Amino acid sequence: MKINDDLQAMIQSVADDLGYTIYDVVLIIHGRAPRITVKIDHPKGISHYDCERFSKELSHRIDSRKLLDDYVLEISSPGLKRELRTIDDYIRFIGAPVKGVYLEDDVRKTFKGQLGRVDNAIVTIDEGQKIIVVPYMQIVKANLDY
Repeated sequence: MKINDDLQAMIQSVADDLGYTIYDVVLIIHGRAPRITVKIDHPKGISHYDCERFSKELSHRIDSRKLLDDYVLEISSPGLKRELRTIDDYIRFIGAPVKGVYLEDDVRKTFKGQLGRVDNAIVTIDEGQKIIVVPYMQIVKANLDY
């Protein structure tokens, strides 16, 4: 097993043990001090304490297995401008400000407003002056817009 695979498995194991989900992982293993960047998530949000807790546990496991001699570890939340990646993300953030791009008749269009209802994979965005109704599968990209 390669070091990347070992680290990925270890990161997932820490997340599972501590009750977090992994939003993103970036491993840059070459160079003098490898860099490990992990974004963790939880339905109730992520606090500084959560990041510290995850960091301490992951560092402990890396050090005790002597997986890396020297490394930089960064743990954070997905942030206020997080990308909405799944239909569950849209449901979770109903009422939040969003902006994004969608396709309508092969034409790229944008939206910016408040995330409304999400029913049967149909997403509603309230732009104030108008309501946009978009099938989830036509959304190219969307982010929270706090």
